[in-house]
Formats: sequence, structure tokens, C-alpha cells
Amino acid sequence: MSLSPNQLRSISFLSAFSDQQLEQLSRIFTQQQMEQGAILFREGIADHSFYLLAKGEVNILEGDKLRYQLRPPTPIGEVGALADLKRNTTAVTAQPSEIWKIKRDDLLSFFENNSDIALLFYQNLMKSMAFKLKRDQMHIEDMQTNIIRTQKAMKQMQTLILQSKDTPISESLHNELEELILHNRRVNYRIEPLNSMPAHVRFKSGAMHNVVEISKTHLSFQQDKDPLPHNGDTITGVLCLSGPEIPFSGKVLRIIENRVDLKLDYLIDMYGAILDGYLARVQMLDYVV
Repeated sequence: MSLSPNQLRSISFLSAFSDQQLEQLSRIFTQQQMEQGAILFREGIADHSFYLLAKGEVNILEGDKLRYQLRPPTPIGEVGALADLKRNTTAVTAQPSEIWKIKRDDLLSFFENNSDIALLFYQNLMKSMAFKLKRDQMHIEDMQTNIIRTQKAMKQMQTLILQSKDTPISESLHNELEELILHNRRVNYRIEPLNSMPAHVRFKSGAMHNVVEISKTHLSFQQDKDPLPHNGDTITGVLCLSGPEIPFSGKVLRIIENRVDLKLDYLIDMYGAILDGYLARVQMLDYVV
């Protein structure tokens, strides 16, 4: 038994294929009947397979948070498999499901012998990715507009509180608004350091590790050598920001493979200003490029 052409054609980037091409493609997939709670792939771990959900339901989790609920027919993990990327999420069946799976190497071998199908597959996959990127960019722009509008409204509320007579809640309300305004500042969003402006952490032992994400409040670094810390550990070291260096400390939130995620302790104003400057420069260069 194999996938039917109609099942495959219902997937957007396979819709332009002929019946003959879809029949050829369907033969290289293997069917799997999975019980509820079965793991397709895990966050932070490379998975070299591309899946098609034919029956049932699959939940996509980021950490412990449910991000998406997938229903058939839908592809799962096609970009990560073909690009040989570590998974950003975990995929788990929410009910008994019929999954069709193909390994990356098998798919690439098939493409070597069927160049016409390979070309059409990649063309359509790129179109699908372009559509998703455009959609996500629109969502990001909407969120940025809402954040700016919210920031302005909170500042106006602060001004009204300062101009009004004091009440038992005036001070606490003003301070809460101030904290929200500071939290929503752009420097509090996590960014990836650019190749032209890398960041590293250096420890007392002399070991240095690449920073993979950073914000005013959080830091993630890749530790490929030395024993890994444990969740809840407090870490201290020096943060090297393509020139300036500042001391830091923070608590380990989680470890995914060799990636360590920290919540940074409060930085004194002088060091906080240096980090703010680095974050602003990276975001500006990323935008210009």
C-alpha cells in the first residue's frame, strides 16, 4: 500500500505534479501506524526524515508549550530534513495516527535518478517557503505596530498618573507601567549575533564558547567542550561583545543538547549600557544587510 496521488496532491508544494510523478514519489515513502504520544522528532536534535500526516493529529511543541496542532493531509519537517537542521520543536502524535516517512538520503537518491521531479519539487517548495516568509513578515509587522501603540499608551498613562493626585495605588501602578515599558524595549528581544559582530562567553578556566542568542535579560551559548552545567546552576563569566567585555552572572534555565540557556542577573548601569549598545548595533546591521 502506498500514498495515492490525490493524497499527495493535496499538499501545496506537490499540487503541480502529474499522477505519474506522484506515483513514483509515493513509492519511496514508508507507512507507520503510531499510537498517541509517539515522538516523531525532538527539539534541539537533528532529524533526517520528512513526514506526511495522512490520518490522526500531531502536536508541535516548543519546550512544554503547544504551538501548532497539525491535521491531515500535511507535511512535517520537510525543510529541516532537507537542510539537515536541528529541530526547533518537538512533534508528538495527539491521537493514533498514520504517518508516511522518508529518510533524507533516500529522497536525495531518488532525486538523482529523477531530475524532472527534483526540479519541480524544489521550485514548489521554495514558493511555499516564500509564501510562509511573507505571511510571517506581515505578522511581525503587525506585532511591531501593536507594541509601538501599546508603548505610547502606557507612557500616556504614566504621564496622567504623575499629573493626577496621589492615591494608594499611584506609585505601584506607575512602577508597573515603567517595568512593562522597559521590558518592551527593542533591546529585550533575543537576537542572533552576526558573523561580523560575534559574541562569546569566557569563563575562569579560560574556556570560551559562542553566543547563539542574546538579549538584555537572556543569553544562550553553545558549549561543545567541558562538562555541561545543570538546570538551576548559577554561572559567572565574562561576556565578550566584539570589543567590549563585561562580567555577567545568570541562572541556567534549560540545556538542549550542547546549548545552554541562561536568565541573566541584573547588570549595573554601566555594563547594561554596553550590552544595550551591542544589541542596537547588531539589530541595525542586520536590518541594513
